[in-house]
Amino acid sequence: MRKGIFMAKLGGKSRANFGRQCLYMMVAAGLLSGISLAGTGPATAQDRIAVATVNGETIWFDDVMEQAERLPAEYRQMPLENYFGQLVTDMVDARLAATTARAEKFDTKETVATAMKQAADRVLAEAWISNAVGDEIDEAAIQKAYQTFAADTASREQVAASHILVATEEEAKAIIKEIQDGADFAETAKGKSTGPSGPNGGSLGTFGRGQMVPAFENAAFALNNGDISATPVQTQFGWHVIKVDEKSTAPAPALEQMRDQLVQNLSGQAVGRVLGELRARQDINIRSFEDVREEALATTQKAQ
Repeated sequence: MRKGIFMAKLGGKSRANFGRQCLYMMVAAGLLSGISLAGTGPATAQDRIAVATVNGETIWFDDVMEQAERLPAEYRQMPLENYFGQLVTDMVDARLAATTARAEKFDTKETVATAMKQAADRVLAEAWISNAVGDEIDEAAIQKAYQTFAADTASREQVAASHILVATEEEAKAIIKEIQDGADFAETAKGKSTGPSGPNGGSLGTFGRGQMVPAFENAAFALNNGDISATPVQTQFGWHVIKVDEKSTAPAPALEQMRDQLVQNLSGQAVGRVLGELRARQDINIRSFEDVREEALATTQKAQ
């Protein structure tokens, strides 16, 4: 989003291994919440909190929380009270439908049984992986990861810059000459820049790496405080004359602000290592998509 905002300031509009990433996210969610699928098991009945009953069977609060941890991030970021009731209702409905399906022997249908096995395999895999990597992601590992991040000041470099946007290289070169001869940058931007920041003297505010289009970013970060680009910079928006008002390094966020991100990063690294070691010991043969597609097309044509 922020990149889109800065791209708009420059004068234009932005254009608009999934399975393993999902697995990383699910394992990280368990670690972040302190809930482990491979833990010591559910609490005793007297320690658990009942939230509903379905034909005498209890749905417990910890069951609901486990489901909550599997929701997309946009839901988990909201207060629990916003979706708790709907989550419980969904669990009640799912239990009723599943009980009815078993009574009607739906679980013996081949497609359903296959899907159930796949779901069970996924839960089992997540539990095993969570157990395998959980001990690695302790407070010492989080502290070390934070110290590494804090020491990397290059990733937090930021620039306060202004620019003048024009349609041609010739116009930009002429403007550079005017400014070198003493013209005021801000006043020149107000009078000649075609970008939306022109009326503000060309000011783009402060931005970090990855927030501007590459050509503009590279040029801006290469300049020193007070410097003006000696040659015009071309982007898809036109030709830019850039002035760096100030370069600085943003302070590192506090550890607690970064804890969730650090745990997720450490989890992803640990999961990748565990799965890599696991794969190295197995005999795996995966066909290419093109090969599978070709056979599928041939099978379809043969059936016609």
